[in-house]
Amino acid sequence: HSGFSLHPMDVVWLKRDARLQDHEPLTQAASGGRKFMVLYMYEPDQLCHKTVHGSHQAFVNEGLAEVDEKLQKLSGRAGSCLTTRVGEATAILSAIQSSNPVARLLSHEETGHNASYDRDRRVKRWCSEHGVTWVEVPQATIVRGLSLRDPTWREVCTLQVESFLAGNVQVEPFGSGSEARNALRRLVCVDTCGLRTASDLNLPAEVAGDRAERQHGGESYALELLASFLSSRGERYAGGGTISSPNTAWTQCSRLSPYFSWGHISVRTVVQAVRAAQVHAKGRWAQSLEAYLTRMEWRRTRIQDFEMRCWMEHKNACRSWEHLLHGHTYLFGNPTVLGNTTEQQRIAAFKQGKTGYPMVDACMRCLLHTGWLNFRMRCMLASFATFNLWLDWRAIAGHLARCFLDYEPGIHYVQLQLHAGTFGGMCHCYNVTKQARDQDPHGVFIRRYIPELASVPDAYIHEPWKMSERPSCRLGGRRWSSRYPAPIVDDRRTAEASRKVIEAAQRVLYEAQGLAEDSEEEMLRLALEASLDSSNTLQSPSEEAASNSKLWEHQRLAMEQAEDEELQRAIEASLMGG
Repeated sequence: HSGFSLHPMDVVWLKRDARLQDHEPLTQAASGGRKFMVLYMYEPDQLCHKTVHGSHQAFVNEGLAEVDEKLQKLSGRAGSCLTTRVGEATAILSAIQSSNPVARLLSHEETGHNASYDRDRRVKRWCSEHGVTWVEVPQATIVRGLSLRDPTWREVCTLQVESFLAGNVQVEPFGSGSEARNALRRLVCVDTCGLRTASDLNLPAEVAGDRAERQHGGESYALELLASFLSSRGERYAGGGTISSPNTAWTQCSRLSPYFSWGHISVRTVVQAVRAAQVHAKGRWAQSLEAYLTRMEWRRTRIQDFEMRCWMEHKNACRSWEHLLHGHTYLFGNPTVLGNTTEQQRIAAFKQGKTGYPMVDACMRCLLHTGWLNFRMRCMLASFATFNLWLDWRAIAGHLARCFLDYEPGIHYVQLQLHAGTFGGMCHCYNVTKQARDQDPHGVFIRRYIPELASVPDAYIHEPWKMSERPSCRLGGRRWSSRYPAPIVDDRRTAEASRKVIEAAQRVLYEAQGLAEDSEEEMLRLALEASLDSSNTLQSPSEEAASNSKLWEHQRLAMEQAEDEELQRAIEASLMGG
């Protein structure tokens, strides 16, 4: 592990890809003939991002520990095979370069937030200045370098994605037995600092903790989940609404999302496994596997959207009601509709799961406890924050990212904007009480995460404020009514006011001049212009409507078509499944 030579070596940079299977950078290092280092960097400039949580780092560490353990077993070594360092990326690379020349930096591409993109640009400059070849390879179904100026970009994207998915999955990048030991003789590990916890890395106390019941990180856990999903759990994925309910989604969903997000399993590995299972699948199994691949395609398109429009991390896709923003609140109507609550009280109640709406609060407390929630309930949370609490999606983006163990930037910001009404299509305004009755009719989920309501009868579990008499039993020495809050806002009044404003603004955009006659090239040009970061002051509503109308219509049509197709498949699967 010590004793560098002066011969150039390769550095495999682990980012969101702590695994061995289907890992092209490791495969290239194994076949390259040079000494190589497997490097993971704990970067303070990335760890200070508002989306980082201790549970993320703990999950990542579990994946790294498994990679190190596997490398030790394959190489026959007793000591660590993984080099970890703490610091800024280019500073770490410079320190390595000063001890031993680096020929190639091998890594996977990453669709991250803007801070990681800025870091990658610094690394690219460093490589250019030091004569290091940076080889970045795709690890997911995202295509870089596509231009909105090119009217064929969708066709190009589809061709490249299918070509990527058809590629071979290298199960063992180093081979096995003596072949692996021979390849790993060239592996060097120098000045490693070991695995660092969130506390070791000085994350603020409020975000350094872990989730009590989160999933365990690591490639082996991901592969076990995939196997159980394809052998038994996945049969009821389509039809019956099982993945919509927070009670049944725990087992009927694949639960692979955090492993995708942190790269403990590759998209290609999963897609190929599902397609292989489809060959002999019949009936409900066939429907479910097709539905799952549809969801995987949805995932891909969302991240591709963000890859091409990364400004959505900070800016609305449409800003037609941006003039209503005061602090973190959109004043969609008379402020008295919000009652006597302050903005900070509404934000705090949302984050803590204390809004007085049982299903909303149970979902938030579930996230705080486990780091996971099914898709339908996540959408409901985002909708409630926007349409009922009148909060800007940017006010909750960091908190939800920290809550989601499977935080994926490309999905996170696009999805938040979609359910805030700023990304096109219909207003996704959920009736939270209806969702509670539909998805948790007997209050099983609610009672699990809101023990204050344990004694409330089923008839009132979704709307406890309607009880004429409070339960007489005491919980922890206090009545439940003193422990569980009353509704923080009137959900009907706030939803009605916000929807009126947003739908009116959408109509202005849809009815703007000449939409039907505009060419595709013109709409793509407007989309490209919208993606340019500008320092202009906000335009008036009429000016904003005129400048955004064509882009908005283009996005709306694309989004509605994709959602209609997905909805139709779900309906067909549900009907066929009985």
